[in-house]
Amino acid sequence: MTVAPAPVLRDEQIFELLHDRLSELIGAHGVWTLVARAPGDTEVIFHALKAREIAVTLADSLIAPQAALRGESVGEPTALSWNPAPISRWNEPVAVDAPTDALTDAVAADPADELAEASAAWIDRASATLAAARLSP
Repeated sequence: MTVAPAPVLRDEQIFELLHDRLSELIGAHGVWTLVARAPGDTEVIFHALKAREIAVTLADSLIAPQAALRGESVGEPTALSWNPAPISRWNEPVAVDAPTDALTDAVAADPADELAEASAAWIDRASATLAAARLSP
């Protein structure tokens, strides 16, 4: 029993795919232009990144047709196939006309209640003690 070889792209197909992709990148109407490097050119990181990007682009242009010949999928999609639910929701602030705190309500309703009286008495005692301390020799 022999296994049939997996279909592969022919040399002419590979050349055409690479030529078409390079023409899109640096051809007569391409996105980039080629300029000879000057001796003082120091942008090695930019050139290395751009070379890697071109290599990935060229590899992708070969991998997709090769996978299609074999009936394989090209890879996982990079975007989510669903929209995640939001983790928070914005609510407009609600204007409050009256205080909602029970203690604040009690003080606002009757300023002469026990808490207000106790606070006033404490302040008076503290003031008297401070005044007595200043007057003593």
